[in-house]
Amino acid sequence: MKNTILIITVMFHFTFCAQPEKKKETAYYQNPVIAGDFPDPSVIRVGDTYYAAGTSCDFAPNYPLFESKDLINWKRIGSVFNEPPAWTADDFWAPELFYHNGTFFVYYTTKRKDNRIACIGVATTKDISKGFTDHGILIEWGEEAIDAFVFQDDDEKLYITWKAYGLTPGRDIEILCSELSDDGMQLVGDHFTLTDFTKGWQGAGDEGQCIVKRNGWYYMFYSVGGCCDNRCDYRVRVARSKNLRNGWEQFPEPILQGGDEWRCTGHGTLVTTPDNRYFYMYHSYNATDFEFIGRQGMLDEMLWNNETNWPYFKGDTASVSAPVPFENTVQETDPVFEDDFSNDKNLPFFEWDVKGVKLESEIADGELLISPQEGGIAFLGLRPQSGNYELISEAISTDQRSGIGIYSNQNCFLCLAASESQLLLVQKNNGEEQVLVEVKLDNPASVFLKYEAVTGRYFHFFWSENGEDWIPVEVDGQQQIDGTFLAQWGFSPRVGFIVNGNGKNVFRFSSLKVNYYFN
Repeated sequence: MKNTILIITVMFHFTFCAQPEKKKETAYYQNPVIAGDFPDPSVIRVGDTYYAAGTSCDFAPNYPLFESKDLINWKRIGSVFNEPPAWTADDFWAPELFYHNGTFFVYYTTKRKDNRIACIGVATTKDISKGFTDHGILIEWGEEAIDAFVFQDDDEKLYITWKAYGLTPGRDIEILCSELSDDGMQLVGDHFTLTDFTKGWQGAGDEGQCIVKRNGWYYMFYSVGGCCDNRCDYRVRVARSKNLRNGWEQFPEPILQGGDEWRCTGHGTLVTTPDNRYFYMYHSYNATDFEFIGRQGMLDEMLWNNETNWPYFKGDTASVSAPVPFENTVQETDPVFEDDFSNDKNLPFFEWDVKGVKLESEIADGELLISPQEGGIAFLGLRPQSGNYELISEAISTDQRSGIGIYSNQNCFLCLAASESQLLLVQKNNGEEQVLVEVKLDNPASVFLKYEAVTGRYFHFFWSENGEDWIPVEVDGQQQIDGTFLAQWGFSPRVGFIVNGNGKNVFRFSSLKVNYYFN
């Protein structure tokens, strides 16, 4: 009996010990990590927190700011500028974040108001969530200076690089570099080129560069090709040198480019994790939504070939999904944006057109109030996060047009608006305005408005007296409106509120809801 018990015990012990350990299932995230129009992203790490900023083109607040602890879940925390600096005009491009001695810097591209030359400015803050203080122009270089990038060398000297000569007839585009003062506020000494055509550099409109140093090598990542519409062929290349000032060797092929689902990848920056892994944040167009939603914020890990000392990505195309950067993290997505205007927590993130009618906005008594400061079309809204979505709002009717729609600029929009006792579907294409539909309203005090978007370019509009029973708006018997005219080179349309007043009106809305349908 004792022997039987011993045998059973040994067998149980053997069986228990022989069980193979279960492998942990790899968790994945989906690209984009920052959905919606977020071109030219810059990313840095300060301690265990990551910060990102991106291009805002002709919309303000300028340069949206995001924060993350894990590189895949990003929270909007503000903007670089709530109001454009006084000397600036438009084209708010390519902000580059940098952190040095307890101060956040941003080196940004915009055009001067007086001569419309693209320059690089600099601004600083101690608290990135409270916005930046502008210090004006740092680099004005001929007809154009854009795409700044700052890095610190091993000897702690600071350097700034930028793209030059993009608008100079008969001259090749170059990436230039200069030492930067310790306080980051002025150039030091003579500039030099990183793309020396006299020594064999093969250029293709090089821009969007970033530089890292590893094992004695300087590596410059840069983008080439067309960037900003559906004819684009943007892609990322890399070069290296043992000497910052000369001797650059180009890797012969792109190391990251577009694939079937994400197209025209480029203009990113690298950030390292605490365990010294490299992640590249860049932008890319979704192959379906394309420029109607814009260049979205993407993330991929960059690896190193220890035999050749060249960097590479696991695939040479943008990832649809990839393993999460950190264990025990889960990517969270919220398919609904909803605001009942009971508070103003979302108001700082609503965008307006810096070239359009200036407006003031506030939340009062559960309503959003929009007050244009002059006559004409005014816009206030959001960056859509997907091409398939539904937008709903209630407009409090006035004697002037107020409603919802899709807006590129004052000369290009599509709007469903209430005006006194009628409803109007208005299209403005290349400055030519056309009322597509007029509908009589029996109860003009307020009206619920809705539209459904398909791939960001086709729209179905509806209205309702109670927010439940929806009546479609038809044009010549057709419900679908073709909005392909809305796409503009270099940036995507915004969505939200479009009003048309005489500069003395206050337009009121009681709610906003956007339901996204992600693939």
